[in-house]
Amino acid sequence: MSSIINWMGGWPKEALVSAADWEERVEAAASSEMGKLGAIERKPEPYGEEKLRTQLSKGVLRGKTGGNSNAIRLTPGADGALAWILDHLLVHGDTILTERLTSRSALQAFRKAGMKVEAVDGDRRGMDPEALTTALYRYRPRMVYISPSCTDPEGVCWSPENRAAVLHRCKEAGVLLLTDDRQEMLLYDSDEHHSQKKAEPGVLSIGQLPPGLISGARIGWIAGISNGDWLNANKNRSTIGARKDGVLDPLEQIALSLLIEEQPLEPLIEMLRVQCGERMRRMTEQLRSFGLPDLTWIEPRGGLHLWVILPTGLDGEALLRGAWLKGLIFQPGAPYYAKDPRVNTLRITHAFADERQIKQGLGRLVESMEEFTGRWSRS
Repeated sequence: MSSIINWMGGWPKEALVSAADWEERVEAAASSEMGKLGAIERKPEPYGEEKLRTQLSKGVLRGKTGGNSNAIRLTPGADGALAWILDHLLVHGDTILTERLTSRSALQAFRKAGMKVEAVDGDRRGMDPEALTTALYRYRPRMVYISPSCTDPEGVCWSPENRAAVLHRCKEAGVLLLTDDRQEMLLYDSDEHHSQKKAEPGVLSIGQLPPGLISGARIGWIAGISNGDWLNANKNRSTIGARKDGVLDPLEQIALSLLIEEQPLEPLIEMLRVQCGERMRRMTEQLRSFGLPDLTWIEPRGGLHLWVILPTGLDGEALLRGAWLKGLIFQPGAPYYAKDPRVNTLRITHAFADERQIKQGLGRLVESMEEFTGRWSRS
């Protein structure tokens, strides 16, 4: 079998800050005065967190926090941020409202935590406000989870009207609104990226430094109300299976803080954003060149992924099995649906594929599709 081209997603082995460079920085942090002091004093809060939160709030997260470092809680990636919220702000059996098509990893986390998940209808402009109002009354949810700035898997942005309407209805109902903004830094239009607004009261935003920025580093956050207010507001709520690891590694905090002093993150993120947009353009151009009339996709406005709609009758799961034999793997689309899944969909992660992999991978994908459609034509 040919070498595997992996379009499943996840975190690439290499990034703009290499694995070797990042390991050296973490080792340097361990031997630094800050690292030694943190280990000796065994501080209950990760040593160096306050400095890093200040740097982020005045830098890449200024639009989210308004420069307020107390509006950030650092976590091991966006998935770690989501896990912290599920453990500390919700309890087993709570109901969460989501979009019908949403993050696969979030759906897995909700179900693993024992939450009830209900889907609210909408379109690519966002969740339908009237459908949300009905669902808020019917299900009495504890939280509404959305990705308005750059959805996963489609990579689209909500309309300002839908976003404002959903926020207004959640406020009226007194329901926590959680926005998953982990792909917001990779909006291809730089004006859209820089227009991010401060999280409003009653809204929490989770995010992370994007994959491909720093090898081996999963650095995420929760932005919104101050940490103490979150905890005080929920101190009487029991939690089930509360995680002990919802804190970013102290040495990584120090290493990142020192990196920011040496190299601001904004130029690196801009470089990665341009790279992702260019690879998306090349992949869609290559797809068009095959001239397959029944194969369509959603043109993303940002992010790492391309959402593909297969010809009617094809199944993403079955196609994956055939493509794997040719050396290509991707994400079938059905697990991204909170209800009524469309099986003739798939998600491919284009952001880490070079020119050769794009050409070879799409060739393998089309060849796998033609094998299935050829069987139909011969039957």
